Amino acid sequence: MRVLVVDDDPSVRGVVAVALDTMQVLAADQGNQALQMLRAASVDVVLLDVGLPGIDGISVLSKIRAEKTCGNPVVLMLTGRVGELDHAVAFRAGADGYLTKPFEPADLEDAVRTTAARSEEERRTARAEELGRAEFLQHLEQGLFG
Repeated sequence: MRVLVVDDDPSVRGVVAVALDTMQVLAADQGNQALQMLRAASVDVVLLDVGLPGIDGISVLSKIRAEKTCGNPVVLMLTGRVGELDHAVAFRAGADGYLTKPFEPADLEDAVRTTAARSEEERRTARAEELGRAEFLQHLEQGLFG
């Protein structure tokens, strides 16, 4: 399995490479670099940070989903953003999963393998369910604290 990790923090890229040592791990530290790599080579899974220099992770995700030249990789957000709004935005843009930092290496490997094993239809269904959950919790949060 070929995995592209997109994160501007070299320590995160390093931990991901160690956690996924049985996979081929490619790395990018900027969104535009990631898009160029996706256009040039087939990638099965993208681990994508939201807060990137230049083009942010959500915009990269939107471009991946819009451009056929990027293939159709599984995209898991790997970010420090934990809010329900962040989850909703990511799933609305087409994320297949959402992992928060810090993370356990075994959990990361499990999420990559599990999500990559799903069919496109299963991924679409899971995306819709996660989006609905995130939007519900966001509305609940706004009602309680807004």
